[in-house]
Amino acid sequence: MRFTEITGLQLFADANLTRALRSSAVTGSLTPEAALQRLLDGTGLTYRFTNPTTVTLLEAPKAGSATVLPVIGVEGRSGTPETAWGPVQGYMARRSATATKTDTPIMETPAAVQVIPRQVIEDQRALSLKDVYENVSSVQQAGNTLNAQTEVLPIIRGFESPTLLRNGLRSTNVGAVDLANVERVEVLKGPASILYGSLQPGGIVSYVTKRPQATESHTLEQDVGSYNLFRTAVDSTGPLSQDGALSYRVNLARTDSDSFRDNIDLQRSSLAPSFLWQGDRTELLLDFSYMHERQPYDIGVPLTADGKPMVSSNVFLGDPDLDGRTLDDYVASYQLSHELSSVWSLRHQFQVHRAEAKNESLRPRGIAGTAANPQLQLRYQNEDRRDDEVQLVLDATAKFATGSIEHTLLLGGDAVRQDSDFRRFRQNIANVAISDSTVVNYTPPVNQTKQVISGATDWAGLYVQDQLSLLEDGRLKLLLGGRYDIVHQESTTDSVTARDVHDRAFTGRAGLLYQFTRQHAGYVSVSQSFLPQSTGTLDRSGAPLDPEEGLQYETGIKSSFFNERLTATAAIFEIEKSNVAVSDQAWLDATGQSASIPGVSQRSRGFEFDLIGDLTPQLRIIANYSFTDTETLENPNDASVVGKPLGGVPEHKARLWLTYEFEEGLRLGGLGFGGGARYVGSNTAQFANTIQLDPYTVFDAAVWYRWKNLKAGLNVYNLFDHDYIARASDRSIAHPGAPLTVVGSLSITF
Repeated sequence: MRFTEITGLQLFADANLTRALRSSAVTGSLTPEAALQRLLDGTGLTYRFTNPTTVTLLEAPKAGSATVLPVIGVEGRSGTPETAWGPVQGYMARRSATATKTDTPIMETPAAVQVIPRQVIEDQRALSLKDVYENVSSVQQAGNTLNAQTEVLPIIRGFESPTLLRNGLRSTNVGAVDLANVERVEVLKGPASILYGSLQPGGIVSYVTKRPQATESHTLEQDVGSYNLFRTAVDSTGPLSQDGALSYRVNLARTDSDSFRDNIDLQRSSLAPSFLWQGDRTELLLDFSYMHERQPYDIGVPLTADGKPMVSSNVFLGDPDLDGRTLDDYVASYQLSHELSSVWSLRHQFQVHRAEAKNESLRPRGIAGTAANPQLQLRYQNEDRRDDEVQLVLDATAKFATGSIEHTLLLGGDAVRQDSDFRRFRQNIANVAISDSTVVNYTPPVNQTKQVISGATDWAGLYVQDQLSLLEDGRLKLLLGGRYDIVHQESTTDSVTARDVHDRAFTGRAGLLYQFTRQHAGYVSVSQSFLPQSTGTLDRSGAPLDPEEGLQYETGIKSSFFNERLTATAAIFEIEKSNVAVSDQAWLDATGQSASIPGVSQRSRGFEFDLIGDLTPQLRIIANYSFTDTETLENPNDASVVGKPLGGVPEHKARLWLTYEFEEGLRLGGLGFGGGARYVGSNTAQFANTIQLDPYTVFDAAVWYRWKNLKAGLNVYNLFDHDYIARASDRSIAHPGAPLTVVGSLSITF
C-alpha cells in the first residue's frame, strides 16, 4: 500500500474486514492521520495507533455507540516521512530493513542494529567505508590485507566480516565503495544467515544507496586537503515526468590524492545513475554504478617483536615502479515492488556485479636477518582477478491479524551464482634491508607463467519469518524465522579439479522484545550462522572440513529520549563458532603440503553500548563503547592456543562525536562546529596474536558555515598528530594511522 511506503507506518487489518474494499486516491500535503482518515472515509472502518509507528484498522462503531479509540500521535517527524530505505533527518534513524527485510522500527527489533545516516558522513567528511562503520561499537578495521581489496574489511563482535550488503544484496568482497552514492550505512550485529545465507557470525555491514527524488535538487561539492587531496562530487536528482511518477538521480565523483605514505597515490572515478518509476501499486527502481580505481599496493611497515614500527610511518618498502592495483567495479540491478492487495506485497530484486582487479606488487612474507641487520622477505606477485556475481531475490510480505495478534509474515527465496577467474605469478625475491633509506628496484621476469585458478559457487535458499505483535496493545514483539540453504562449490587449479563441496544447512532465529513503555524496551534473541568451507579447505587426510557454524545468545535494552530524537542501545552477547578453518602449520613444516585443522572452535562475548541522535535540534551526538573478550575454545593440534585471545580484536573500543549548529535567524545562525575522540585499546596483529599493538586515542574537529544554499567547512583529523598503528596482519605488515590531516570543503545546492 502506498500509504505505508510514504508514511513509514505499519498497517494491520483483519483480511475479512478489508476484503472487497477499495479506497479513493488521496493527494496533497497531509499529516499521516489526516491522510489515513481520508482513505477510510466511506469504508466503515476506523483506525487505532497501537504505538507511534503501528496502526490497526478496526470496524467503525455503529451509530449511537460511545466507543472512544485512543490515538497516539506520530511524533518526531518532519518533512518527508522516514522509511527503511530513504534519507534520515539528523543523526537518528527510526527504521531499518537490514535486520528483518521489512520496514521495521528499530525500537521494535529484537536485535542490535545501528544506522549511520548521510548527515554523519557529511559532518565527518568521511572518504571511505571504514570511516563510517567505526562510528559503531564492536566494529573495527581488520588487519587482513587482500591483494585486490580496496576496502578495509570490518571485524564485528570479534569475527572478520568479508561480505558487504548493497541495498540488501551481497557485494563481492573484492569490490569497492565510493560514498558519493551512499545514503546510509547500517551494521547488523550477530548472525544474519537467516536472511542472507552463508555469512560469518559476528554481523554484517550494509550500505543503502541514494534513491531518485521527485523534488529537483542539484549539489556540487569540492574537497581539498592534506597530501594533495582534490575531490569533486555531483549529486543531481529530480522528476522526468510532469506528474513526478518517473524520477532520476545521478551521482558522480572524482578523487585524486597522495598520502602520508611515500609513493602511495589514489585516482578514483565513480558514476552511479538510477531511475525510479512509481505507480499506484507498483514501483520499479533501476540502479547502476561504475567505479575505476588505481592505487599502489600499500605493504605497510614491519614491526619489532614488541610491536613497535621498525621504520618511519611514511616509508614504503615496495617498488613504486610496479603497476600496483587497478580495480573496475560494475553493478546493474533492479527492484520491482508490487502490492497485490491490502495484505500481500511482492518485491523482486535482481543484481549483476562484476569486479575486475589487477595487482602487480611486492608483498612481505616475513622478517629475517639479525636485530642489528633486519631484512624484509618479499615476494613478487602479478595477479589478474575477475569475480562475477548474479543474484535473484523474491520476497512476499503479508500484513494481517489473527484475532488480537498482528503479523508481518515474510516468505522469500534467493539464488546466487558466483564465478571467479584468478591468474597469478609469484616469485620470491632477494631480501631487502629494513631502514628508512632503503630503495627497492626490482625488475620482473619477462616470461611469466601464471597459475590459473577458477571457481564457481551456486546456492539457493528458502526462508520464512514472522513478526508478531502480542498482547492487546502490541507491546510484546516476537520474531521467529528459519532458512534452508543448498550450496555447491567447484574449483580448478591449472586444469586439476578439486573435490566439489556440497553442503546443506538449516539456520534459525528467535527474538522477543517487550516494550515497558513507548520509550523503553528489553529484548532477548538467539540466532545461527552457516558458512561453507572453500573447496581447498582439507585436513591432513584430504577430507573437506565441515561448514563453519555459529550460535549467538544476546540480550539488551533499547531506549529513546527527547521525543524520539535520541536512542540508546546496550547489549550483552556470546557467540560460539565451530569448525573454524585454521592452517595446520606443523603439517606444512613437515610435508610442505597445506592442510587445515578440524575441530577448532572459538568464542566471542562482550558488552556494547551505542548512543546516537539529537540532544536538541542544534546539538547532536554519537557515543559508543564496547568490551569484547575472545578466545580459542578447542584446537586438537595445538593446545597452547586454547584460552588465548583471537588476533586483531581489542578488548576496549570507544568513540565520541558531538556537533552543534546555531539556529537560523540568530546572529551566529548557520555556524556549526564539532569534535570528538576515537579510542582503541591494546590490540594484536590479526594473524600473529603474540605481536602486541599499543592502545591509541586520536581527536578530530570540524567547523562549518551555511549561508543560503552554500556550505563551507574545515575538518581536522588526528588533531594532536599522534603516531599509532591502526591495524596489522602480522609482524611484517602493519598499517600506521594517518597523522594530522586537514580537509576543506565547499558545496552549493540549487
